[in-house]
Amino acid sequence: MAQSNTLLANTRIIRASYANKSRVTNNQFRIETHQDVDLQSVKPGEIILRNLYLSLDPYVRFSLDETGGDLPLEYRKLNDIFYGLGIAEVVASGVPKYPIGTLVSGSIGYENFTRLTGLDDPNTQSDLRILPPHARDESTGVPLSNYISALGMPGLTAFSGLKMLGVEKGKTIFVGSAAGGVGQLVGQLAKIQGLTVIGSAGTDEKVAYLVKTQHFDGAFNYKTDDAREALLRLAPQGIDYYYDTVGGEILDLVLELINEKGKILSVGMVSQENGSESYPIRNLKLIARRGVSILGFIYWHHLQYFENGELDATVRPLLEQKKVNYREEVFAGIENTPEHFINMLDGKYAGKVVIKIADL
Repeated sequence: MAQSNTLLANTRIIRASYANKSRVTNNQFRIETHQDVDLQSVKPGEIILRNLYLSLDPYVRFSLDETGGDLPLEYRKLNDIFYGLGIAEVVASGVPKYPIGTLVSGSIGYENFTRLTGLDDPNTQSDLRILPPHARDESTGVPLSNYISALGMPGLTAFSGLKMLGVEKGKTIFVGSAAGGVGQLVGQLAKIQGLTVIGSAGTDEKVAYLVKTQHFDGAFNYKTDDAREALLRLAPQGIDYYYDTVGGEILDLVLELINEKGKILSVGMVSQENGSESYPIRNLKLIARRGVSILGFIYWHHLQYFENGELDATVRPLLEQKKVNYREEVFAGIENTPEHFINMLDGKYAGKVVIKIADL
């Protein structure tokens, strides 16, 4: 995209009000468009990004809490723009490391264009990742959007989370929220490694897709099925590993059913988000009684798998060879972000939810 003297229009999604303990609605969002992007105004240490894809992730819900939550106050200010993970092209640059035309992924605004500053300051913390040249090549069946899904943060979370658990062939893993952006890849990678894989999802369609298309050994609908009965039926040999993105009541149940010396990876607690009250875990005494390990996971502790190329080298060939079937829901238009963010939190979509902002 060539530089010009023309100011470009930028549509932004603004945080209009807090949801706090309530369900997120359209009241939390405001859409603004300003003709104010000047590509020739970039200064040393700055870049301007033309945003291509935006990832919709449950953690952004914390930015709608006035107090508390896991995000710093600077990401929770009213009348300010939302930020999330995305893919973008550098269209103006004052940083030699990021020449014009570079594809990157990292934190971007919910907007058409994002200006990042201070990138020449060694003290500036940035999660910006330069994508490999082959990310542009979609002819092998791997879309660019996969670099914020199977080859992005969800992929890193699935890949490195299984490494943390130290999974062994022949054991059984239960994956919570298995139809989501992380869970679907956890299950398929675990299956490739020789494990028996059980998952839960929120609709019968998602359950069928997990078993028929993504090769899970079994799955159940946590909204309509009795979870205890389903886990006893699908995993009669017991559960050795629980990949937990749900928390709450299902975590309490797994503590009852998990095998001795079992391992639980705590990645998130989606059941406690979007205004839900915290669930009091009652079976904590079983951790000691059975020698269970609970490991806390934060994805930015594992960025080395981006940096050394191991995630890309391992997972991309599986996608190309169709050994992994990764499900994305891609919707067009930055202005439609609020609707799809709300629907994502309400569990209305299957797979990873992505907003396509512009063509490459």
